[in-house]
Amino acid sequence: MKKLLIGLILLLSVSYIRAQKIDTTYIKPYPQKYRISGYLSTSSLEVDDTDRHYTPNYPLNTGIGFAIKNTIVGVQLGYGFIPLTAKKKYGKTKTRDFQIHHYGRKMIFDIFFQDYRGFYVDKGKDEDPEMFRSMSVKQIGMEGTYLFNGKQFSSKAAFDLDEIQLHSKGSWLVGGGGYYYQLKGMERSGTDGTYGLENFQLGINGGYAYSWVVSKRWMMTGTIQAGANFGNAPKLLKKGKVEVYPTAFARIAGNYHKNNWGISLAVIVNNKMVYPVKREELSLTAITMQLSYVKHLDDLFKSKKK
Repeated sequence: MKKLLIGLILLLSVSYIRAQKIDTTYIKPYPQKYRISGYLSTSSLEVDDTDRHYTPNYPLNTGIGFAIKNTIVGVQLGYGFIPLTAKKKYGKTKTRDFQIHHYGRKMIFDIFFQDYRGFYVDKGKDEDPEMFRSMSVKQIGMEGTYLFNGKQFSSKAAFDLDEIQLHSKGSWLVGGGGYYYQLKGMERSGTDGTYGLENFQLGINGGYAYSWVVSKRWMMTGTIQAGANFGNAPKLLKKGKVEVYPTAFARIAGNYHKNNWGISLAVIVNNKMVYPVKREELSLTAITMQLSYVKHLDDLFKSKKK
């Protein structure tokens, strides 16, 4: 984990140093020096096999963020406090969910550290959910995405509310990443036993991003990336056995902005095939939804009217 964080800091530093100049007919930076944000979010790590859809009883998170413009100084703190479904009926999920999403001029970086224990399978309104209290799922990974048109398409405006996209524009994307997965307490169909697995993957992907400027204040953005990961269980990789897994990564955001503040609703969906168990495919989907309010300030103790 320490090596992963050191690598992220280096990548963010390179991204900042090599920042490309923008086309000011398409992108307008906020002139203020500081940015303060507050947010509500939910994160979920869901599992699908051929028979079941395993869902955690994930919490509602709240947090605050602070950043200094034109530097790599930024911090965001959050705390989960309210499960979204009834604990008595759906059980309790213990979660450790740490994510970083950095939106730069030419690069987007994503880090996932997600560890969930306790799942349920919803069987409909007339039946009680099936509980899997000892089932645990862990995902650790990093993705990097290159933007071909960072001069005219702003990921900062779409997902960070750090700039304003003046006209509709898009960009082709290419990226790649690495992931480690660990699942315990899974059940095979037709048996009473449980099993666990480990999986390590490296892969590449490509796609497209587009921001639609609806009006002076409103904008909607969507990105989609698809590709393939190559990997297997660590023991099988040592024997030279490599499997190919399809991947998909999507982001959707809608935001409203003014001269010194903005509101955004963003959704990130990261889907990975994990492991073929007796020819039955198993997939993990990480879903994050976040409602954010961002305030831009020239002075931390006194905001100027715009």
